[in-house]
Amino acid sequence: MKSNEQLHHKLIAVPSGKQASNPVAERHELVLFFDCAKSNPNGDPDTGNMPRVQPDSLKGLVTDVCLKRKIRNFFSQCRPDGSLLASDPLNREQPPAGYRILIHENAVIQQLMEAPEIETEARRIFAEDLKQDPKAWDAKKAKKGKGKKAEPEAGEVEAPEEVSPADDAKKRATQLALLRAFFDLRAFGGVLSTEGPLKGSFYGQVRGPLQITFAESLDKVLPLDATITRCAVASVKEQQQAASSEEDGANRTMGRKHSIDYGLYRCHIHFSPAFAAKTGFSYYDLDNFIFALVHMFDDDHAAGRHLRLVGLVDFQHQSSLGNAPAHKLFELVKAQGTTEEKDGKCVFKSSRSEFPRCLSDYSGEAPEGALHMKDGKVLPGKNGEGVAVIEARQIVWEIPSIPHPAAGGT
Repeated sequence: MKSNEQLHHKLIAVPSGKQASNPVAERHELVLFFDCAKSNPNGDPDTGNMPRVQPDSLKGLVTDVCLKRKIRNFFSQCRPDGSLLASDPLNREQPPAGYRILIHENAVIQQLMEAPEIETEARRIFAEDLKQDPKAWDAKKAKKGKGKKAEPEAGEVEAPEEVSPADDAKKRATQLALLRAFFDLRAFGGVLSTEGPLKGSFYGQVRGPLQITFAESLDKVLPLDATITRCAVASVKEQQQAASSEEDGANRTMGRKHSIDYGLYRCHIHFSPAFAAKTGFSYYDLDNFIFALVHMFDDDHAAGRHLRLVGLVDFQHQSSLGNAPAHKLFELVKAQGTTEEKDGKCVFKSSRSEFPRCLSDYSGEAPEGALHMKDGKVLPGKNGEGVAVIEARQIVWEIPSIPHPAAGGT
């Protein structure tokens, strides 16, 4: 990334004195809300692709890897500025530098790691950034001794094989080359120590600055199961079997679709500046990541999957360690069902049942603007010194407002 690169979307603020290309040095916490209507937000392969549900509370679940997949898909289809990549099947445009995706459909990670362009960039980093002698890259491993290798005596532990003094720098250079090439590795981390140039290496364990929790629905969900048919067969063999069968409708193929009636899901996203410094995750990257969160469901619709972003709040701290505990900030973002009592049960107003039906069954609120800490509490506005240690941003907020009693009312 160029040092003079500017933010495309300006969904975060770059602190004074820093550039968009610098690693993010302030902590962020994000709250994400999305809903699902008459579709399957995240099927569980262990239960025949039924929607994931907490067995005790019957609340719906969506895994972190499901949400990461949608982020990866977004950057597989769009440039960081939001424009579409050319999608000609015979000549598909590759994502721009730094925004390739490591974990994608049919990927062979070892091949991606051993690609010529990765080694070329690693050699450059080895020589220019790590100040190593370029000739040392191809240096052979040092031998432990001259002549025939002596057998270790009984009870003696064999000394580990010696390596080139530059081997550690080579692995670090390879790790940096991979981090600069693949956005998802830079953001989420990954395991690269299985096969390839970092096999068995400490540098193959990458922990990313962005950690996403499981999303859980605010209330229990109602799983639905529908049987569907197709009035066609898949092969000539099936056609012949159908023709020889005396059963009615033998030429039809049957299947099932699983869904929930409605669910409003919430998850939290934590951002660590310490790991951003290690992977090189910049303000430019964070701005693009939040933009991807806003649009990750736009092209994800399918016959059995319809998700919609309805809330996204970002808390930007002033320091790297954070200026308030994450859980206190999350408590400021509220969403609850609009319910009433019916026959001794708590029911939603729209459905008159225990299950919600739409977003209007909920109300919520989230902070916006400057925040500060006082006596262990997070309060709106600036502190006594005129400083806002946290900035809250409602990037998306479509949840209806919580009704408050009118001033002076009963």
